[in-house]
Amino acid sequence: MRLEYLQAARTLAQAEELALRHHDFDVLARLYMPLQEARRQRRQRCGEGIIRLDLIPKSAADPLSPEKIAEQFPHGQLLFAGWGTIQPVIELRRLQEDRGQYSETFLAAVYPIESARVVAIVPTDEVALPPPNPMSIDRLLRLLPPHSVVLTEDDLPRPAYSEVMALWERLHAPFLGAADLEHDPMRKIQAYRKTIRVDYACELAHQHLAETARRLRAP
Repeated sequence: MRLEYLQAARTLAQAEELALRHHDFDVLARLYMPLQEARRQRRQRCGEGIIRLDLIPKSAADPLSPEKIAEQFPHGQLLFAGWGTIQPVIELRRLQEDRGQYSETFLAAVYPIESARVVAIVPTDEVALPPPNPMSIDRLLRLLPPHSVVLTEDDLPRPAYSEVMALWERLHAPFLGAADLEHDPMRKIQAYRKTIRVDYACELAHQHLAETARRLRAP
């Protein structure tokens, strides 16, 4: 009610962890929709800021500073990449979280491909990435984590909210589909939660989590 969406999302996420630990499905069934709304509002607030989808180093000798990016873009939606690594992006996300910024960032790394560069957007931050050695695009695609999105610089989306939304949906779609196919309720819950790790504002994942928790409530 006070429009403190970041704090609301953190509080509800902590409640989710406690409820899961105690298998309190009644609490889970009731908290997922407020959690979805807090995260939806966060996404919308981010979309009202500056949209920059080209924060990409030109070479290994030209890294971009997470600190400077956080200072320059405290409000918006960003595609920021490291050279063959997502560690700078992980650091930027930490700064955004610590500072309470309505700013969100894709997990991306740049790779040299022949005479060009491509941007690999990966779904989660614990993945292993190949070193940024020159290689063919086919080899890079084989080495990247499953469900990564690879774009040439010319294919980077336009700086528009609708384009950002389409890219988030492209990232979470395979994880949402896999969760839908699970039959065991607890495995289903974990699969939808992984979908939210890929895209924190995936509304269908929150809705399906609430439905699954309702089915598991004690009569």
